[in-house]
Amino acid sequence: MLAGGTAVAAVMVSACSSSGTPAATGGQTTTTTGASSIACASGSISGAGSTFVQTIAQEWIKDFGNKCPGANVNYQGVGSGAGIQQLTAGTVDFGATDVPLTSDQSAALQAKGTVVQIPWAAGAISLEYNLPGITNLQLSPDAIAGIFSGKIKTWNNSTIEADNPGLTLPSTTISTVHRSDSSGTTGAFTAYLSATAPQAWTLGSGKTVSWPNGSGAKGSDGVTATVKQTSGAIGYAEVSYAKGAQLPMAKVKNASGAYVSPSVGAAVSAAINAAGTPSSTGVVTPAYTSTDATVYPISTVTYVVVLQNHSGAGKAQVLKDFLLYAVGAGQQSASSLYYAPLPSSLATFDKTAIQSIS
Repeated sequence: MLAGGTAVAAVMVSACSSSGTPAATGGQTTTTTGASSIACASGSISGAGSTFVQTIAQEWIKDFGNKCPGANVNYQGVGSGAGIQQLTAGTVDFGATDVPLTSDQSAALQAKGTVVQIPWAAGAISLEYNLPGITNLQLSPDAIAGIFSGKIKTWNNSTIEADNPGLTLPSTTISTVHRSDSSGTTGAFTAYLSATAPQAWTLGSGKTVSWPNGSGAKGSDGVTATVKQTSGAIGYAEVSYAKGAQLPMAKVKNASGAYVSPSVGAAVSAAINAAGTPSSTGVVTPAYTSTDATVYPISTVTYVVVLQNHSGAGKAQVLKDFLLYAVGAGQQSASSLYYAPLPSSLATFDKTAIQSIS
């Protein structure tokens, strides 16, 4: 999903000592942890894609590996576009993307078999910034659109001042930082701007757009690193990146007129609940314009994409077990990592879809 970035992270967890009690169940084992049981097949799978989901995916992989001896999961955060390309090429077993498959992507995958698209995590896209002395910035959709379209050039612009009564803003030049790679985060961010500031945002939406100014960085980590190093900068990334870099995040004005922080988990949960249930193809339409005053408006789900049928039954079982863990017990990690747990209705949808993998 993003020039000047840090190296893409990869995480792999192999068979580690189990934190529960494994019990044989045919070709699998079942690890019991507290009141829950986790199916554990042996084998290796790999995935690639979204950097938005990377923080929680790393946690899932670590925990799943600790509980399931013999299960190996590798994930590389290379950006949503690259992840789907790798899945289509058959070099990984699952792809991760922050926006639903395009018709072209879907057609290319359908040529290989039935595609399963699963919303497996939910979180917020933050506006992280580096403005010394300012930690309580508020931004409306028109201000955000003006900033990233290059029409608003300094921090003391009247549109930004109108969002921040009583706050003295500097005349510092704004330096925007965007993703340089094919990014689902960019896709969701620009879709939000198209929905909420259609007069101010005329660049369209997608995993890549023709940015008129600013600097590009690869991956969410690259965007965050560039913002951290640049006084007067602002960029967009999933909340855990801003938190890790200790960067402040703007409160964003929602359709009710309230300014809401992306770090408030309940605000992201409210937005996902407002989005409702997924379509038959697994697509959840974000509630960017919800009038619920508690909603953080730039909230989204992110998807894992797999083929329904696999030539190796063992690999299919590891994939099922890992994904069932991610949308089940793995959701317990969401809040502490600045994501939002999936609503129960969405988790139920996911589990049904995952069970179709064979």
